[in-house]
Amino acid sequence: MSINFRDEVLKRKDQLLQDLTKIIQINSEMTTFDPKRKNAPFGEGLKEALDFMLALGKRDGFETVNVDGYAGHIEFGNQKDFVGIIGHLDVVPAGNDWTYAPYGAEIHDGKMYGRGTEDDKGPTIAAYYAMKILKELNVPLSKRVKLIVGNDEETAWRCVRHYFSVYPESPVSGFIPDADFPLIYAEKGISRIMVEGKIDSKDIVSIDGGFRDNMVPDYATAVLNPTKDFKSLFSKFLKDKKYEGTTKENNGLIVLTVVGKSAHGSTPQFGENAIDRMFEFFIQAGINDKMVKMVEALLLNDTLGKKLGVSYHDQEMGDLTNNFGVIKTNGKKYEIALNLRYPNGVSFDEVVLKLKKEFALFGATVTVDKHQLLLYKDPNSDLVKKLMGVYVKHTGDTKAKPINIGGGTFARAMPNCVAFGPHFLDKPTFIHQKNEFIGIDDLILATIIYTEALYELAK
Repeated sequence: MSINFRDEVLKRKDQLLQDLTKIIQINSEMTTFDPKRKNAPFGEGLKEALDFMLALGKRDGFETVNVDGYAGHIEFGNQKDFVGIIGHLDVVPAGNDWTYAPYGAEIHDGKMYGRGTEDDKGPTIAAYYAMKILKELNVPLSKRVKLIVGNDEETAWRCVRHYFSVYPESPVSGFIPDADFPLIYAEKGISRIMVEGKIDSKDIVSIDGGFRDNMVPDYATAVLNPTKDFKSLFSKFLKDKKYEGTTKENNGLIVLTVVGKSAHGSTPQFGENAIDRMFEFFIQAGINDKMVKMVEALLLNDTLGKKLGVSYHDQEMGDLTNNFGVIKTNGKKYEIALNLRYPNGVSFDEVVLKLKKEFALFGATVTVDKHQLLLYKDPNSDLVKKLMGVYVKHTGDTKAKPINIGGGTFARAMPNCVAFGPHFLDKPTFIHQKNEFIGIDDLILATIIYTEALYELAK
């Protein structure tokens, strides 16, 4: 059967953008998790996003299922074997200082801006339209096609665990539209490490920085007792360092805020860590506290784990990375969330033992809050070759080779799948940062690639 995949996508471009606009305008940041909250375990915003996505499926004649508000699926065909796709509708917090409203879905200079445009609502809509085109063309397929949409990818993956407990079937092949082109064949192991201890300084009342461990923090705020002229010291610090920030008094206390630049937790070297900047000030101001000494000795301005003694470089997968993502205080207790990612060749258990030993020297405890094993697929498999062939056909990039990343995708959640787009490596990306966007032309090209890829896997 001869199909002009480009033409079929372009025929539906306006409707695709209309649907994407509507779902971007839904604020689907996770609020709280409550399994007793019927059909909304992750909050009303995520319920609305899932309901909207499944309503698209019903509108276009697909079979749809809502699995208790955790996840859902959209599918067509009745064959036993199926091709699977997983997208997610949850987003990381928008953060601060956007040029355009983070849930406005505004289009400027050929780009749609909004939280989730590239991670992962835009790609999920692109994959949905790939299914929609094959269904509307009544293309003969040998396999069922299923798009699973989850609501908890950015936090704990409870969505897919619950979904597969209800639908424990595995695809014969598939892809995850939540990474980079040309194709991802390996992903680093990912962990969330919690460090807890006590503040012993009379200077520090509280410190608060970061939204999620998998984001480089773009702000940090500290409240200090006026034991020194911290306002003047901090103002000079900001000026000397050319950092952005503020200082004020509130009820006799000194409130300091410093700004950084967010980035994805898998690439902390591309951000400017506001928590690090605040501790730079603490050290310069002579604040004598065991927590401050700990951060200086083990974490400050180190994204490779060198100070912790766990740095490692793999020739194929790159460096172990560590993102100092969050710090919170409650009274005299502090809690730090680290996002540590490791390549082949690293024993995670040995890393944890090392961390426990190093932090214990400062009276802090270490616990592993989350851990996903690394993923590795054969880059010469039939699945990889098929998808790469479609990518090369539509991009003309004959030198393209599959790659590995530090990020983590739902390819770990479903067998026989790899991560495939939507980001083109020669283009900038702002996922997990302010002013996240997706280029309209890139979105359309990704949809074209997904449509033919889905056809090749399911025909």
